[in-house]
Amino acid sequence: MTLPRPAILFTAATLLSLGLGGCGNSSTDDDNSAAIAPRDESGMPPPDGLESGGSSAPALTLASGPDVCFREIAKKFGSEVKVSEITSFFSAGEAIAGRSEPRGQMTSCTVSFQDPSDPRKLLTARFDTRTGTFGEPSPVEITVMGGNAANFRLADYVIPLGRVNAAALTGVMNAQEKRLKTVYGEYAWSGVRLAGPSAFSRTHTLRLDLDGRLAANDIKESGYASVSLDGKRITADHLMP
Repeated sequence: MTLPRPAILFTAATLLSLGLGGCGNSSTDDDNSAAIAPRDESGMPPPDGLESGGSSAPALTLASGPDVCFREIAKKFGSEVKVSEITSFFSAGEAIAGRSEPRGQMTSCTVSFQDPSDPRKLLTARFDTRTGTFGEPSPVEITVMGGNAANFRLADYVIPLGRVNAAALTGVMNAQEKRLKTVYGEYAWSGVRLAGPSAFSRTHTLRLDLDGRLAANDIKESGYASVSLDGKRITADHLMP
């Protein structure tokens, strides 16, 4: 019998992520909601470089591909860097989120990855949208919960970036358009993530976040879908209300 992985808590000044160990023998991707808390943009500060009215670097947008953050990570750290989690968010625009930056503009991009000089350790780095560069990586403190910390191996929670095909998410996004328009008056893709192993999945999964307003009553609604690492197959569908 396969024993469940211990729960792990990654904490750093720029990263707070809860990865819950998968249980049983199943390797099927499923709901990652236990690992990723719902996001509320209402209290978030303006994205880097936008609080002063503009960015000195060209704005990166979803229009150039859902993997825009992933490409920047590969440019900086290489495609073989072993990543734990990647989070990129995009503006949903004024009509949906009440924010002034153009819809689809990338507002944040962060990555947590195995330290090349010490494979026992995890680092996190954040892309500065104002300068178009990554800041200096910061160490991440790992806490093991519900298991023997001596048995924890970071290698079980990271994968090479080159195994992740976030570019293929375009096909998944386009395929949802017809059915989403039956419920949402307006919607925008607001997040592209790589989520680590969780209580519901023993593998990494991609995740698409959506923000929209319901056609029936203009109420703001959010949803998400978990997608296989090849970017082609939805494994958990929570896009519709």
